[in-house]
Amino acid sequence: MDIREPKDLGLFIRDRRTLLGWSQHHLALRAGVGRQWVVDLEKGKAAAALQLLIPTLRELGLVLRIFDDTPARLAVIRHLDSEPRPRGVRTAAAAALPDATSSLQAPPRLLPAQVEPQHGNLEVGLPYHPTNFASLGVTLSKHSLYEREYRRTIQLMVDHVISSEGPIFEELVARRVARAHGLARATGKLLQITREVADPSFARSSEEGRSIVWPSPELQELVPFRNAPKEIRDHLDVPLVELASLASSLLAAGHTTSKAAELMSRRMGLKRMAGTTRSRFEAAAELALRAG
Repeated sequence: MDIREPKDLGLFIRDRRTLLGWSQHHLALRAGVGRQWVVDLEKGKAAAALQLLIPTLRELGLVLRIFDDTPARLAVIRHLDSEPRPRGVRTAAAAALPDATSSLQAPPRLLPAQVEPQHGNLEVGLPYHPTNFASLGVTLSKHSLYEREYRRTIQLMVDHVISSEGPIFEELVARRVARAHGLARATGKLLQITREVADPSFARSSEEGRSIVWPSPELQELVPFRNAPKEIRDHLDVPLVELASLASSLLAAGHTTSKAAELMSRRMGLKRMAGTTRSRFEAAAELALRAG
């Protein structure tokens, strides 16, 4: 897609955000910008600062590339000029040429699996990034973790995690908060606190007795699969609705649910697949089939 006007860029970003099922608020939190800035960007208002635009594009899995299309357009003009035409008729291509044109494209490996399946290629999905709390501007205090006066800080952290990483298992939210405070794990008390302070407008679902929190009030059948090394995110921390998007690209390539499970295991960095893991991956493949 060629981006020639601010409104073109705004529409492109809006379409990608909608495709991912993200709200403007969710995108703003992930990119570390204000929601109103995202609103204005999508409306094609005043030129956006690069220090805000680039992180926003990166969270959407997009990269900005600039290329000079002048040679190609000159070739068209020369071709048109060489053809006989009535006197006094001027071709549209003969208008003044810009020096360069910007084009916004997404690298193929960063496209969501359900948008353009990479058949037989396990490198699908957006990149997964653990939450970065730096943009919140809060002062963390390990010694105040369980104090009631500290609840507002925890609330900001919890909502930020859910908006950045959701849908996400509830215990992983608590783990993120614990790790940010230098703790190896989340205690039962911290899990209870994070559950209580989470924004009640966030939707919830359940998977095998584990609670999942969503970054919006609505649930979705599938969400884009996000790439991450095993050291960053274990396969057990990936909800089925996300694993199903990975499975859908493999099923579209003609693999059976059993073979798709094996390929998913390899993609998640597992050297061997236990029976329970196989069952879970096959369940993700079955979910992908039901979702169509």
